[in-house]
Amino acid sequence: MKAHGNLLRRSLSYLAYPAMTGGAIAFGLWAIARHWPAWAVGVVVVLVAAVLVTLLEWIIPYSRVWAKPHGDRRTDFCHLVFSNRAFDVGTLVAVGVFAPLGEALSSRLGTRLWPHGWPLPLQALLAVVVFELPWYWIHRLEHIWTPLWRVHAVHHSSRRIYWWNFARTHPLDNLISAVAAFTPLSLLGVGDAPLALMAAFSGAHGMLQHSNIDLRTGFLDLFFSTARVHRWHHSPRRHEADANYSPRVMLWDHVFGSYRFRPDVAPPEDVGLGEDAAGFPESYVGQLLVPFRSDHGRKRHP
Repeated sequence: MKAHGNLLRRSLSYLAYPAMTGGAIAFGLWAIARHWPAWAVGVVVVLVAAVLVTLLEWIIPYSRVWAKPHGDRRTDFCHLVFSNRAFDVGTLVAVGVFAPLGEALSSRLGTRLWPHGWPLPLQALLAVVVFELPWYWIHRLEHIWTPLWRVHAVHHSSRRIYWWNFARTHPLDNLISAVAAFTPLSLLGVGDAPLALMAAFSGAHGMLQHSNIDLRTGFLDLFFSTARVHRWHHSPRRHEADANYSPRVMLWDHVFGSYRFRPDVAPPEDVGLGEDAAGFPESYVGQLLVPFRSDHGRKRHP
């Protein structure tokens, strides 16, 4: 029985990421055929993924230390419910302002800027690549420029990694990232279907990326920001954390030389702000005020 249990857990470690992201994409294609909006596809995927990831964190945890509550659930829940709405606002702003400009530019040039004739999977892949370029540079700048680091430090303040804290992001961080990422897609006139397929993949991927699951993703670590790759980004040591900025695919990290990963070295279990964690607020309201206080989140120690 013990051998069968070990085989099951090992199989889950290898299959969880491809099965969940692949299943999300298959659902996305089904929903697109029935004209579901992108936001609805994303919501359904996240809800289903939340249940599956919760079970997997219990069955095959990566870290027993991370499995223990740190008094952080209330704060992370508030970020999930409230802070993430700023991303929705940023999306609406980008689409509302730049989609009409893109239509005007397309009309002036006499051609459509987005390749609507491409197969849907290729359009979705292009959407991810375009979407992630400005996000990559905003994220990288957040690790370099002090005013933006104060905003982004909230995301790095968690002392463990589990799926709830994928949402621990300051509303300003969400707003800036959404506007930056959706602006080029809005200007190019991307259709709803590629966005829905991107939302399906992103929903499952994001939950798994910040999960406390023993995921074994092999060669996929080279192409995607998997949990094994992303855990290095949450190291308290700057030379380890200032890397792997891409949220989904690792293309831009490879292009700009910030990909950091060794499959033979385990990422650290001690995550967070390191020395800068001293006095960092643990309450939701306190974290909302961090960017406006000069005594928190000022820098990362190398």
